[in-house]
Amino acid sequence: MNWKLLLNFACIGFLVSACTIEPKAIDFGNDDCDYCKMTISDSRFGAEVLTKKGRVYKFDDMHCVNGFLEDEIVPEDQVHSIWLVDFSNPEHLIRAEKSFLLYNEKLQSPMGANIAAFEKEEELHKYHAEHSGEILKWSDFLNAQH
Repeated sequence: MNWKLLLNFACIGFLVSACTIEPKAIDFGNDDCDYCKMTISDSRFGAEVLTKKGRVYKFDDMHCVNGFLEDEIVPEDQVHSIWLVDFSNPEHLIRAEKSFLLYNEKLQSPMGANIAAFEKEEELHKYHAEHSGEILKWSDFLNAQH
């Protein structure tokens, strides 16, 4: 294989990997919420909105995600995906539409949404059995807010 062909393959591989749209780790205690501008400090409640162009917006609470979406800071048709921190596995992000949500006033999230997201339904039910609350899906949350 000649070096020009190898270089072309390397460039194509770089460009494909550079275009991958994925969530980025939230640097708790350092990153600021892109809606309320407060420092994201509680690792149980972070979230991200990713645009189709690959921009990542970070949030400290579901309340801020909702405000961001309602204010259409990014037009709805430009949103690639929404990710939430898994309450039972802090700092792990999960797709919002696949999450299981629990609303409980005692959660005391940073901006008062008081909603925890879980990747696994059994983790949600385990927490719910101990603390109660209202079980929601992502679509329930969106419909209740609009």
